[in-house]
Amino acid sequence: MRAGFPVGVKEICLTGRRLSYIIKRVGDRMSLENIVWKGGLLDCYGALLTARQRECLDLYYNENLTLGEIAEHFHISRQAVHDAMRHGEEQLMTYEAALHMEEARTARKEAAAALARMVAPERADEAAPLLRILSE
Repeated sequence: MRAGFPVGVKEICLTGRRLSYIIKRVGDRMSLENIVWKGGLLDCYGALLTARQRECLDLYYNENLTLGEIAEHFHISRQAVHDAMRHGEEQLMTYEAALHMEEARTARKEAAAALARMVAPERADEAAPLLRILSE
């Protein structure tokens, strides 16, 4: 691992806060937080990947299939699945480094949760639609 990025991920020119955010999020490849984060990246940027990259990553992160099961599904080698996933993950991280959509979505969800805690119980019904918009 190099500077918090998985092996094979190209270095991305980032500064301060953005770099520390991505390093904090990457960590251990199989950690639950990392899997959820990459699933969020796939939701945000999946349409920008090739069909094979998107399908492999979706089956791995959302359907919890192994590389061998994905390879069998597509009738390709495990190495081909691994390569498609690695390139797809590189692209997802590049898009996030440039666009910060997942970071912004996470910040909005955290802000909505904080606001929900601040709303008086008698105004909760009135605030619910606005909080729902913030947390999407």
